[in-house]
Amino acid sequence: MLEHLVLMCDHPRDAHDLARLEPSLGPDGARRLQERLLDHLAHTARAWQSRRSDRFVTVFCQGGLPTEFRILLGEDFIYEKDSGGSQGARLAVAAVRAFSRGADKVLLVGTNCPDLTATDVERAGFALEHVDCVVGPGHAGRYYLVGLVAPTPAIFARMPWGTGALLARTLEAAQQSGLRTGLLPRLPMVHGPGDLIHAAHLLSTPVAQDAERART
Repeated sequence: MLEHLVLMCDHPRDAHDLARLEPSLGPDGARRLQERLLDHLAHTARAWQSRRSDRFVTVFCQGGLPTEFRILLGEDFIYEKDSGGSQGARLAVAAVRAFSRGADKVLLVGTNCPDLTATDVERAGFALEHVDCVVGPGHAGRYYLVGLVAPTPAIFARMPWGTGALLARTLEAAQQSGLRTGLLPRLPMVHGPGDLIHAAHLLSTPVAQDAERART
């Protein structure tokens, strides 16, 4: 059973959270944090992929060319140019592309969850043995992961992205689409200065230690 993990990635120089973080960290500090969040997600994805041979990782590249992301993250992922459009459209297209490659399960994650581990991603895949949709709730009514067993554009359409109503509206859309839905453990996310405490370890620990944390 093929599992595809899709990393929805902004290039660090163009990440949409940079402006919100710059007042606290400065331009260089905000960019460095985005780089560390991206690096952490890549280590997590690589650890998840290494556990089974039927797993694939695709990087959906926004704000930079696939070749630029390959330099940042390595040669062992699939790289695709972002489709453009709204956040919902990007997620829907990414899911459809993964299913078109033969995926039985598709997991989509962003870069702003500093505590995400390979075990969290694996738990999402296991959940899809019993449900049609799995969601990883973050704080403030958002989510860090969504997983599906079939393309379901309705759960991405006309959503209140960037607001505290996102999680509830997504679960409502899943129910209206007839999907059996499961929830993962809640994890912190980084969107603005008030969330920096959750990412302090990424700014203060060596890359090797962060890579080890991502494997667990």
